[in-house]
Amino acid sequence: MSVPPHTVIYTHGGGRMGNQVMRFLHWIAWARAHAGEVEVINFAFWPFAKFFERWCKHPGCVYPIRAGLPDRLAQWHASSPDWLRACGDARSALPRAVQGMGQWRPGWQAIELDIRAGERLDLEDLDFLRRVRRRRITTCCGWEIASWQLVAEQSSELRRLFLPAAQFKRPADEFIARLRGHHDFLIGVMIRQSDYRVWNGGRFYFSTERYVEWIRQVVALHPDRRVAVVVASEEWQDPAAFQGLPVHMATGNPRSDGHWFEKWVELSLCDVVVSPPSTFSATAAFLGQIPLWPVVAATQVMDPGQVIPDGLVGAARHPVFSEVVK
Repeated sequence: MSVPPHTVIYTHGGGRMGNQVMRFLHWIAWARAHAGEVEVINFAFWPFAKFFERWCKHPGCVYPIRAGLPDRLAQWHASSPDWLRACGDARSALPRAVQGMGQWRPGWQAIELDIRAGERLDLEDLDFLRRVRRRRITTCCGWEIASWQLVAEQSSELRRLFLPAAQFKRPADEFIARLRGHHDFLIGVMIRQSDYRVWNGGRFYFSTERYVEWIRQVVALHPDRRVAVVVASEEWQDPAAFQGLPVHMATGNPRSDGHWFEKWVELSLCDVVVSPPSTFSATAAFLGQIPLWPVVAATQVMDPGQVIPDGLVGAARHPVFSEVVK
């Protein structure tokens, strides 16, 4: 495969796994829209490549996918000592060093968004493409980098690139299959409490008791169905808090035997995901082609009219969920 004449290296920005999946979706959609002219090397996705079938085989995270030096470097990085591997973190010096190379290497250029100022990069803007065409290699960092129209148009193709790796998919499939054997409607519930206690002034932090009440309301809205609720949480939840409800704890929850990534897969295998604004749950809904049911205020009463039918893309257009999914 010939290498396109222009390469963009996305070095850092975008937060944790849900955000990084979302940014990679945008970059790939943009590269697909300009096939044969550009490629993207997503340095920021290296720490998450092992979770996905396609990217664990190509950990250099190059699209269009090709084997080569980025894969070898990523494999070397993954096998290196912990102190060195930590340099793959977006907050470390290594991504910033790569970003800085764009400012001094011949034939390179750098684009740096001021994250604190909230700068945006619209990948559908032809001015960006024209800028990329000026140099062989462009390094780019920042957070709000998006191409929502392209993602909407290419959703089916993009989804296939983010199938979970077998070691995480297998236990999630088995867990969900057991529930499907006795229930005909699965409701995923994402409890996000840890960082949400302080993030955005605690606006989307809700107590466990509040989630219990929402679960009770949602279950009551389906009286003629055999409902099971899959609760995914970043913090340990006392099962006694959900007594009397058809709740099953995701295998990737704290104090479980599973890996944390399993709960993302399990949410994607449900029929709907109830969640506060979160890219973790929104990208899970994208993978599973299922709707999101946002919870955005402690006083909210659950109503089917609140459901976002088209998951991730719909979340980006939602008046509240879009504060996170941008």
